[in-house]
Amino acid sequence: MLNPSTKNPIRKNKVIAITLGDPQGVGPEVIVKSLAEYSPGCSLLLVGARRFFPALNIRVIKNIDEIKAEETVLLEAGDGPAGADVSFYWVKTAVDLALRGEVQALVTAPINKKKWLDSGLPYRGHTDFLATVAKDGAPAMFFWSPGLKVALFTHHIALGDVFARIKKEKISAFVRQVDSELRRLFKQEFTYLFSGLNPHAGENGHLGKEEIETIVPAMNDLREQVQVEGIYPPDVVFAKARAMKNAVVIAWTHDQGLTPFKLLQAGNGVQLTLGLPFVRTSPLHGTAYDIAGQGIADPASMLAAIRLAESLLR
Repeated sequence: MLNPSTKNPIRKNKVIAITLGDPQGVGPEVIVKSLAEYSPGCSLLLVGARRFFPALNIRVIKNIDEIKAEETVLLEAGDGPAGADVSFYWVKTAVDLALRGEVQALVTAPINKKKWLDSGLPYRGHTDFLATVAKDGAPAMFFWSPGLKVALFTHHIALGDVFARIKKEKISAFVRQVDSELRRLFKQEFTYLFSGLNPHAGENGHLGKEEIETIVPAMNDLREQVQVEGIYPPDVVFAKARAMKNAVVIAWTHDQGLTPFKLLQAGNGVQLTLGLPFVRTSPLHGTAYDIAGQGIADPASMLAAIRLAESLLR
């Protein structure tokens, strides 16, 4: 497994774009704190507006061609079109740079999903927008840490809509996509631990039949290509994964996967979006309006996101 803190030479001059997120949140703060701890192995391009970094001594550029190897600079992107949410404009600017090959990775600070929707955008967050540039279908939400790894089969949908998505073909395609992307990025083989959807993994059909009728057949379909194990009850699978090397939990819903992941790995956990033509990572936390501006936000997850992005460019 790649270690994001290991310093190895990076081919050519790689550039990581870092978007500021919602400027009223903790994004600017955790970025500044992360820069203080980051030893450059890549060039870092902050994408946003200078006024949100009044105390940061940083060179401002207007053209990415001005960036130097292992330099940290700010691309003055401005506020974008009138009426648009500025955080979306910054993300779109960075994504356009990535699609043109001018940056090789994107790290996104937290945005406010409601602001995006209220401004008329059709996206409920980064992942919905990134789906418009995904290589093959929808991108997959994957969560990385040294001690635990989780892939979400569904994410930002209502619980009532989850059961209609539990189809053998969809499960098989999802796991194959995740496995292909992880092999490509990490140059490692992984074992996929399937969580039960129902309590006690269905209790042999007494608490739900999805495991017997759909999930196990999908696992059998995958066995010749992918290392799979389970089904494990949801309250067992995460402990099992932590005791193994290179294990990935297949979780069926947003909260089934993220509640234990954030509880156990919040300090060094990172979201990694799979299925994109560039690397994209982000910290686990949100805008944290309740502590924004107080100088007490923990930068650990943002720093881990930058380091993971760098390691994947080696």
